[in-house]
Amino acid sequence: MRETALKQNTKTSFGESFSGGEPVQQCVTSPNWEALQLDAMLQGQLTETLRNRVSEISKPSQSETDVYTKAASVAEWLLTNNINSQAQKELLDQKLNELFLLKQNIYREAGIPNALTTRQFINASGLVMSPKDCMTTVRDTFRMFSFIRGMHEAVTEKLHCVEHKLQIAYPACGPFAPLLLPLLCHYKKSGIVQPEKLSVTFVDIQPGAVQSLQALVTNMGLENYVAAIVCDDATRYIPENKPDLVLLEAMQHGFSREAHFSIARHYAGLLNTDGVMIPKNISVGAMLNVAQREYVDQWRENPSLINSDVRQEFIAERTDLGEIFNLNISTILQTKTADKQEETELLECGEVLIPQLPHHNDEQVLMIYTRINTYGEEWLDEYQSGITHPLPDMQICINFVPKDPKPGDLLVNAGDTLKFYYCLNGLPGFLAIKK
Repeated sequence: MRETALKQNTKTSFGESFSGGEPVQQCVTSPNWEALQLDAMLQGQLTETLRNRVSEISKPSQSETDVYTKAASVAEWLLTNNINSQAQKELLDQKLNELFLLKQNIYREAGIPNALTTRQFINASGLVMSPKDCMTTVRDTFRMFSFIRGMHEAVTEKLHCVEHKLQIAYPACGPFAPLLLPLLCHYKKSGIVQPEKLSVTFVDIQPGAVQSLQALVTNMGLENYVAAIVCDDATRYIPENKPDLVLLEAMQHGFSREAHFSIARHYAGLLNTDGVMIPKNISVGAMLNVAQREYVDQWRENPSLINSDVRQEFIAERTDLGEIFNLNISTILQTKTADKQEETELLECGEVLIPQLPHHNDEQVLMIYTRINTYGEEWLDEYQSGITHPLPDMQICINFVPKDPKPGDLLVNAGDTLKFYYCLNGLPGFLAIKK
């Protein structure tokens, strides 16, 4: 049928043309169908060979085909290496991508209904991302590097301080619990931390994430390290045992959109004496810069953050206004509420002075940036992760009047003072007002 159809189409296309309404026979050589079929067969065989070859090349080595072994090796690499060159970063990128693919296979094999994997919504505390959209955290190279190392240092210190089994809570853990599962695999494989020494409670509001995590924990053989995997709202759930360590990362760039603060405040009141929260400190600041220079030009000239002199030149162009918010266990409990309504709570933050700017830099954008100290000397800096990209506030108009004014625009001039508030509602974030 395929050959017949092709002949018919060929005749229609090449056998006739029309001039003055009368068909005129063209001199067209009939295709060599046997040759065409042979070419198609050879092409098909070549394609199959290439696919098999690519498949073999992309497979992990035999010793690392299971997710447990790969996760343990990734954690070991993170704990024993630094990222001082682009080559080291690319090597870690590859390792994390391999781990992601192995976890993704287990996720698919778990047979979680599509409605649960794509379920995303906004609740009273912030955006709840779908399990499917949370999976890629494991590929966020510097975030994994900073959190895994910081968490290991905190666990090591706490094990020397507590006489009971170390209680760890990981709220908003997502489908892969990426900032802890590799470490648990490393502990199990190396034997440096036995399951008798620590116990983890995972909490996530998404049923799809919980089902995925249950499948991963079983596949990795980590059941002895896990006290519970709970499907509940992390801002309300109270664990059976007071945690000594809370691992939490539920934010987007500019410390916005997700429920990190609400969850952190809830767990800060549940911690055991001398309990620790990871990250240990989150610093949020404000700065001014030309948007084109900040978000386009510097990356065109300098796509890498490793050993970058160009990066320092662009940083020098900014006007840093200072810190507006600092989040740690002490400040969480001391932050004052400026106003509270049924659906929104406003928390008092810092204020900044808009300085005089050179004329050619007058029309600038206010940006909110984040620096994260996970623990000890482990830091996650600007642009190293999706959660530390500076967030522009396009409605703060510094020294200019917008051509197309919109509700919410705030006109600000040099010499003005901006007071910041953190809004706790369905989409958390910073609100600036002019004093």
